[in-house]
Amino acid sequence: MQTKFKPMLLLTVNNSISNKKKHFTVEDLCQLFNKKQNFSSVEKYVLDTIKTEASPEELSWFSKDYHIPLSKMKHVLSTDFY
Repeated sequence: MQTKFKPMLLLTVNNSISNKKKHFTVEDLCQLFNKKQNFSSVEKYVLDTIKTEASPEELSWFSKDYHIPLSKMKHVLSTDFY
């Protein structure tokens, strides 16, 4: 059985979320970086986790692999969502 590759950024995020029912998918992460406001509490937690735990390389790799401009990702991460 072949396991599909999971990006490191997704693993970092889901490792921090204890409830498996709230784990993110790649699609969830991509949508999160396209969102501008009205973040849910889980989305806020994920963004905070990315800010504090993800390495710059994880962001760069995710940006390249999923064609999301790094500048867009950094903009969302700089948003004051609390």
